[in-house]
Amino acid sequence: MRIFARRFLLALVLVLAVGGLAQQTARQSETAIRGWLSDEGCARGRAESGTFTATNPQCAKDCVAKGKKIVLIDPDRKMIFEIANQSLAKKNIGDYVEIAGQMDLQAKTVRIASLRMLTRGNASCERPKLSN
Repeated sequence: MRIFARRFLLALVLVLAVGGLAQQTARQSETAIRGWLSDEGCARGRAESGTFTATNPQCAKDCVAKGKKIVLIDPDRKMIFEIANQSLAKKNIGDYVEIAGQMDLQAKTVRIASLRMLTRGNASCERPKLSN
């Protein structure tokens, strides 16, 4: 009877572990996402008014240097994603980039596996439409 109980408990633990892993995998998907890297303050302020475009690169760099988090402004989804591994995005603040990595839509986070700059950011108030 003890052997049966131990096997049952082991099987139950394995099922729960696999189920939890499957749920985590479903929440986080490996994907490529394009957008502007900015600081959380400026990006969220603009997003509240419905603007999902680049912010001033120098201002964003200054805000990050003062402790603000780096975020990705996704103009297609009209969402702001916090960058989980900030150090990989630091040199491209203000730029339009493509990030390959794990995106968690529920938590609104992106973990960078690789980052590629597509357009260097520049300080201007009006942005032309991007052509893909």
